[in-house]
Amino acid sequence: MLEVLNLNFMQNALMAGILVSIICGLIGSLIVINRMTFIAGGIAHGAYGGIGIAFFFSLEPLLGAGAFSLLLALIIATITLNDKARIDSVIGAIWAFGMAIGIIFIDLTPGYSSDLMSYLFGSILAVSDTDIYFM
Repeated sequence: MLEVLNLNFMQNALMAGILVSIICGLIGSLIVINRMTFIAGGIAHGAYGGIGIAFFFSLEPLLGAGAFSLLLALIIATITLNDKARIDSVIGAIWAFGMAIGIIFIDLTPGYSSDLMSYLFGSILAVSDTDIYFM
């Protein structure tokens, strides 16, 4: 049973699980305390827009998702700076906007043949050494 841990992809999956659990534990506590639980889903699904834009311009999808997520977070922070009561409405709009932009740009990408669902759901077994480094 333990010989499965000798495989590189299993080691990466285990390391990714450990790192993500630590990161989510720390960030999740701050999100719950600040009553912004909807923001994680909004930015995560909005990042799909960055993936679509990156594919359209033949860039690295991780770079596109990261840059677009940062842009979305700045937009949310700017809009809700003075009016905290509207934060859920703004996050919902960002969520829909990001997903729509992603679908539009991926549809417009010539010769696109990748599986769209792999970017929405993914697989922990597909984590690469580079992904571990970024975590």
